[in-house]
Parts: sequence; C-alpha cells; structure tokens
Amino acid sequence: MKRWLHIIIYSLLIMGSLKAQFAEGQPVLRGAVGPAFSYLISLELDEDAFEFLGNFSSDFEIVEASFPKNPSIINNNSMVVTGFEGFGEVTPHWTIGMYAGQGEYLAFAQDAALVNYMINFTLSQVGVTAEFNTHVRSRLKLLGGSLFGIGQVSITASSSPENESWNDIISGTNTRQAFELSSWTPVIQPYLGLRFDISRSMGAKAIAGWNEQVAAAGSWKLYHNKVITDSPEVQLRALFFRFQLYVIL
Repeated sequence: MKRWLHIIIYSLLIMGSLKAQFAEGQPVLRGAVGPAFSYLISLELDEDAFEFLGNFSSDFEIVEASFPKNPSIINNNSMVVTGFEGFGEVTPHWTIGMYAGQGEYLAFAQDAALVNYMINFTLSQVGVTAEFNTHVRSRLKLLGGSLFGIGQVSITASSSPENESWNDIISGTNTRQAFELSSWTPVIQPYLGLRFDISRSMGAKAIAGWNEQVAAAGSWKLYHNKVITDSPEVQLRALFFRFQLYVIL
C-alpha cells in the first residue's frame, strides 16, 4: 500500500510541476516570423582554389595587393545575406525555428576589345535553429543557440562581347564563355544574442556568432551535374552578425 501511495504522490508532484511550468508559460508561449539580415565578416575566397580566375580575365584579381593596375576585386572580404526566420517557443526557455538566407557579390569588368566579364559568387543557407533564453519577465531576453542545416556555394562566370546580335548569341561566338560550379555544404552557426519585444505584436532579435561552412574536396559539380573529382576543399568560415525584425503570432 505504501508503495502505491508513494507512486501516486510522486505522480501528483510531477503533474503539478509540469502544470505549473506550462501555466507560467501560457502567456508567453508563442511564435514569430520576420525578415533577417546577416553580415558575414572576413569571408575570403581561397586564393589557391580560385587563382586561375585571373586566366579567365586579367581584369579580375582575388588579392588586392597582387595586381599592378586596378582591376575589379572578386572578393571584398564580407557579404550581406538576406533571409527569413521563424521560431516558436516550445517551453518558457526553449525555442525551435527555421532560417533560410542567401547572399552574393558580383564583379564586372570590360577589356579593350569591349568584351564584358562577370563573376557571381553566391552563398545559400537553410537550417533548423534551437535557442535557450533567460525567460526574464521583462521584454528583454538573453539567448544562446545554434543553427544546424545545409548550404550551397556557387560561382558563375561569363564573358560576352559588348555588341552581340541575336544570331551571335544563338550560334555562339569564340569570345563567349561561361561556367557554373556549385557544392553542397553542411552549415553550423553557434551564436549568442538577445531578443526584445518592442510591443505585444512585434519585436527584434540581434545575434553574433560563427559560420562554420566548408565545401569538401571533390564535392563541386559543373552545372549541378558533372562531378569535378579534383576540386579542392573551400573554407567558408566567417564571423557573422544577424538582425531580425519579427511579428509575434
């Protein structure tokens, strides 16, 4: 009899504890969605992996100190990533969400023969976020969390004459060149930050963290189809800051 009494008492205590926890969280358990803007710092293209871009066009260089004239800089050591994030509070202290974003930078040049050159470097990310927050009764919450997901990095290059007719474009010319390389990558982004509820219907979140993203050797494909077996490893690690303005659902 004592054993069953202990079981009943323990069960009531556990149920009471859970009820108290979620009763406390009922007014604040909610979701939010909104645009997110990230700024990646020190995101540099690997000089060894992309050194032959200079053969594609002498007007492109990766390292600013390496050229005698003033060509276009392919890599400016930073990138703005625009995206969208949504999250929901599953307990008073934990939130689960999803994030997706994409950033790019472009470089253009034109040689003496009036041939236009373009290089487009694109970085895409999507993943699940998990955050622990302080759940203070004020509108301000301190938080720590991480994103776990996948990404894709791609580089597209093309050249074309300044004045091309329709027939030139359809038939192809000797001065027209193009290629696209891409690779899927894992993405991990540990971060710290804060959330602030501006009102009952909207708020803002600011975080700072580390983008861990590496394209493995041999993972690059030409036009998303042909595997380039001797492609090198390309590191895309960078410190990042992200700001989100969200609407509370």
